[in-house]
Amino acid sequence: MKKVSLLAVLFSLCSLFSFAQKIGHINGQELIEHMPEYKTAYEDLNLFKKQFEDQLLDMETKYKTMVADFEAKSKQPMNDLIKNQLIQGVEDQRNRIYEFQEMASNEVSKEEENRVKPILEKAKTTIEKVAKANGFTYIIDASTGVLLYTGGTDITPLVCADLGIPDYSKEAPKTATPAPGK
Repeated sequence: MKKVSLLAVLFSLCSLFSFAQKIGHINGQELIEHMPEYKTAYEDLNLFKKQFEDQLLDMETKYKTMVADFEAKSKQPMNDLIKNQLIQGVEDQRNRIYEFQEMASNEVSKEEENRVKPILEKAKTTIEKVAKANGFTYIIDASTGVLLYTGGTDITPLVCADLGIPDYSKEAPKTATPAPGK
C-alpha cells in the first residue's frame, strides 16, 4: 500500500512539473519604438502630414483674408445681394476648411496604419519565433499596463538579437521632464 501511495504522489508531482508554464514578458511598445523601420515610417509620415498642414495653412490664410475683406467692405454701404454673396463666400471657405481637415485626418490615419501594420507584424512574428525557440508557453506584453508582476523571463534581449537591433532593455528608463516653473 505504501508503494502505491508513494507512486501516486510521485505521479502527481510529475504531472505538476509537466504542466509547468514558461512565461516571458516584453514591452511591445518599446520594442516597436526601437525598430529602425518605425523611426523611418514616422519620419515619412511626418512629411506626409506636412503636405496637408501646408494646404490647410493656405486655406486658413485665404479665409482670414476673406473675413478681413468682408469687414472692411461692410463698413461702407452695401447692396444686400453683394453682402450675402460675400457672407456665402466666407462660409463656403470655412466649410471647405472643415471638410479638408476631416479628409486629411482620415488620409493620415490610413497612411499611418499602412506604414505601421508591417512593423507590428514583424515584431509579432519575431516574438512568436523567439518564444517557440525558447520554449515559452506565454509571452505577456508589459506595455498594456495590466502586467502586475514581472516574474517571468524578459525576452527583450532575445527578440532584439533576432531583429538585429541593439538591446535597449538595459538602458536607464526615461524619466518625465518636469513642467517649467515646477
